[in-house]
Amino acid sequence: MFDAIAPHYDLLNRVLSAGIDRRWRARAIASLELTGHEVVLDVCTGTADVALQARRDGAARVIGVDFAGAMLRLGLDKVCSAGQSGRIALIRGDATNLPVHDASVDAVTVAFGIRNVERTDAGCRELARALKPGGRLAILEFGVPTLPGLRQLYQWYFRYLLPTVGRLVSGHGSAYTYLPQSVGAFPSPPDFVTLLRQSGFTDVRAVPLTFGIVYLYTARRAP
Repeated sequence: MFDAIAPHYDLLNRVLSAGIDRRWRARAIASLELTGHEVVLDVCTGTADVALQARRDGAARVIGVDFAGAMLRLGLDKVCSAGQSGRIALIRGDATNLPVHDASVDAVTVAFGIRNVERTDAGCRELARALKPGGRLAILEFGVPTLPGLRQLYQWYFRYLLPTVGRLVSGHGSAYTYLPQSVGAFPSPPDFVTLLRQSGFTDVRAVPLTFGIVYLYTARRAP
């Protein structure tokens, strides 16, 4: 499914979020407080938008991991066009069996991908395993607004308009029906905070962005 929608993925991200997705990614990278020396691991990197943002905002090196080969090929084109092929490495891999050593990276990011990991608990434990003690985590994931009126409008958009536009642009019948289904099946913010704590993280916070349409989860790897 992800390989099939790869050619239209970036365009649909811009259109369906009205361009706000760039601000969400920038906010996530800013939360890492990079100093210019860090190695950042971007899990579910897709077409490498977050990896490139991390480099722009101070990461010394970035490792991007994704299981969709077509996404990675597009990401590699973007990385090469930006002149970052020496600083960003893209690897095909599994989020529950990351191709990095224990405690080998300074920061980890996941943007709109953790809900696609079949065993979310195993994926979170892998993120903790890869991080150095004290290393920072930033996860972006969709949520549901709690404001009355906006909640109903958003749910209508997410369940009906978004799948229709996604299907027309991408030509894929089920990909953008899967999106609201996967968001509905993902743990609530309090439950996901608990899961991160159980996985080896401390200082865990869930910060609502854009009225709770998206949540930024931040944490540190426990000693």
